[in-house]
Amino acid sequence: MKKVTKKIELEVLTGLHIGAGNDAVQIGGVDSAVIKDPISSLPYIPGSSLKGKIRCLLETEGGYSEMDDTINDYFGPTSDYLKTKKNDKNYVQKPTRYIFRDLTLDDDNKQKFLSGEVTTEFKTEIVIDRNKGTAKDGGLRTIERVPPSVKFKGEILIRVMIEDDETKLLEILKKGINLLNKDYLGGSGSRGYGAVKITLTD
Repeated sequence: MKKVTKKIELEVLTGLHIGAGNDAVQIGGVDSAVIKDPISSLPYIPGSSLKGKIRCLLETEGGYSEMDDTINDYFGPTSDYLKTKKNDKNYVQKPTRYIFRDLTLDDDNKQKFLSGEVTTEFKTEIVIDRNKGTAKDGGLRTIERVPPSVKFKGEILIRVMIEDDETKLLEILKKGINLLNKDYLGGSGSRGYGAVKITLTD
């Protein structure tokens, strides 16, 4: 097995919200906070969020299906896919080819957050009462976002098996990244959140 490491840079173009899964909200607090490192309290992007979004886009817009052999080999087999292979004596489950590391703030942005020069932003949204045309009671919420221009860095590890086509592994990854650059990451993309620019380097 050969392992190839690709470095990635992600620039936030519009406010990015990847939620922390708040269980409770304090009065006057934030309804939906961004996920942060529990030690440094700095925002980061889970590798699982990036991997899941890229896989979803390849399956919905990239010409692949959820049951595609290549997608399930590269990203890892789903439970539904494994069910279809249950009686296939020739099927051997192999290691997932793509490993997405968490993305952390690049050095410049990390220092800006630590110094307070840059902080997360808080966007207040309302739900409109369709009959009255005014804000609905209880429809006020505050969303925390990573602001535009913030950059994250990370790595994608690619496992290349003997029988794999390394060029194809890279091509599909790049295709997924290009699809994401034309879509959004995180929540509320239809409301303008989560536009990003991802660059893949060696």
